[in-house]
Amino acid sequence: DVCKVQMTVPQNKVFTQNLGKDKGFCEMLFYLNGRSLPGITASQSLPPDPVERMSQLHWQHSALLSFLKSQGAYLPHIMPEFLLEPEDYKIWVKVEGTLKVDRLNSDRFSNKTIVVLEGSTFEKRSKRAWTDVLLQIYKVFVLPRVSSRSSTDPSCSESMQNMPIIKTELLSSNIYSPYERTILTWLNKHYEKNRKIVWKDCQKGEI
Repeated sequence: DVCKVQMTVPQNKVFTQNLGKDKGFCEMLFYLNGRSLPGITASQSLPPDPVERMSQLHWQHSALLSFLKSQGAYLPHIMPEFLLEPEDYKIWVKVEGTLKVDRLNSDRFSNKTIVVLEGSTFEKRSKRAWTDVLLQIYKVFVLPRVSSRSSTDPSCSESMQNMPIIKTELLSSNIYSPYERTILTWLNKHYEKNRKIVWKDCQKGEI
C-alpha cells in the first residue's frame, strides 16, 4: 500500500510509525521527484477501524494517481480501489454498495457503476494496476534524465551509419516522448551491433 505505515495496534488506539530509513513507496517517489505527495506525510497513521482505514488508503491512492497524472503519467484505466489490498477492496465494495442504495432511496440520480471483481480477478487487475503505476513513475521521473551524447569514436560513427533505418513515422509520432525516442535509437544501435555477431548472414533492413 502507498504509505501504509500502521502496525497491528490494540483496539481503540492509533499509533504513528516513523518510516525512517525504510525505503517505502513514498520515499521512492520523494527520491525520484524531490517532493512529497500532496497531503501525505512521511509519517502516517491509519485508524484501527477497517472502514476508516480503507477510506484513508483509498484517498491516498487517489491522491497518488492525481499527482502522477499532473506530472504527465497516463493512467486513465487505473482506479484507486484497484490499488487496495484484497481485504480492503472487499470493504470498499460493501461501502460503495451501501452508498448506492442510499442514493437510490433518496431519489438522487447517480450513473456511477460499481464493477465488482472477484478473488483472483481482482488480484490480477491489482497486479497489473501497480505494474502500470510503476512503469508510469519510471516514465515521468526517470526517462527525462536520459540524454543523448555524440561520440567521436570512429567505430561508433560507422555503427550509426550501418544502423537499420527507423521508420520516420515512429520517431515523429507524438506517442513517444523525446526521451523514449532516444531510448529507441539506443536500442536500435545496439541491436544492429549485436545482430552482426549473432546473425552474421542476416541482411540489414528496417525494424
